[in-house]
Amino acid sequence: MSERALEIRLGNGVEVLGEEEFYFDAETIGTSGTFCISHAHSDHLPKRVEGREVVCSDVTLKCIEGRTKHPLNKIDHPGVAMFDAGHMAGSRMFQAEQCGKRVLYTGDLCTRDRFGCAGAKPVKTDVLIIESTYGRPGYVFPPSEEMGRVMHDWAEDTISQGHSAAMFAYPFGKSQDLIKILDDMDPLTDQSVYNATSAISSERDPYNFRLYSEELANDPFVVVCTPWFRKSSQADCWRRNGMRTAAVSGWALDRGYRYKMRVDEAFPFSDHADFEELLAFTKACEPSVVLTHHGFDADLAREIESRLGIEARPLIKNQRSLLEF
Repeated sequence: MSERALEIRLGNGVEVLGEEEFYFDAETIGTSGTFCISHAHSDHLPKRVEGREVVCSDVTLKCIEGRTKHPLNKIDHPGVAMFDAGHMAGSRMFQAEQCGKRVLYTGDLCTRDRFGCAGAKPVKTDVLIIESTYGRPGYVFPPSEEMGRVMHDWAEDTISQGHSAAMFAYPFGKSQDLIKILDDMDPLTDQSVYNATSAISSERDPYNFRLYSEELANDPFVVVCTPWFRKSSQADCWRRNGMRTAAVSGWALDRGYRYKMRVDEAFPFSDHADFEELLAFTKACEPSVVLTHHGFDADLAREIESRLGIEARPLIKNQRSLLEF
């Protein structure tokens, strides 16, 4: 048993400090310590790059370099293991050895298999740092395959009635799921979704999609767009011509979400784990301590303690978690 304290805190990302310094999803890539980047969503990518070495997937590296314009070196660290997080292409969980204990950082994760994206599998660990985006009871999603059929049928019915269909989802993650779901309908995309999908499409994992242009839109069509595109002049033009719109998000479980988004339909489909899946994942990892982060962190920590009997607490900015073993 190590007598050294393991310190975990929110600072430059999630800091795990002991014999070494590990930084998960840091805002600044520094010149000392080990920097692990979980995936390519903007709220997890660095805002500043001073150092040159990162631990991440090839897809995430490509996105970091595209965003920051700094060349980086992807390294392997003997004390860090990477596991598929199931959230989006290239998303990874990290397990680091510190003070003789295993610390698993999930980043954003999804444990459901979704249209070619395999769900995250539990990893035995001593300390679990888990996301809590949907960490409140009530956020339980319908099965992915079922929602895929519902969304496909909605788009197909819309087109059969002579209307085009726009489906709004974040460019990385759910947009690629939608392109797979709508494959037989030759989906179009806006520029952001096109760029994101082009970055990960390959011979091994191809996507059937085309960039929207007026020349391709003579007949009713289905287009996958970013959520903010719905406020564009192009989207206004589509609506005047009878387009039907749908928002695709786990938040569609919230009453009033469809009206808030000003769309015709809202589908509760997510690339995150839901509440029950977060609990099941936590239990299967068999941690001694759980630290919740990013979302309904306090709610999830209370539920883990009451339902699973595992010590749990949220990570709070400027508050250290000193873990003695």
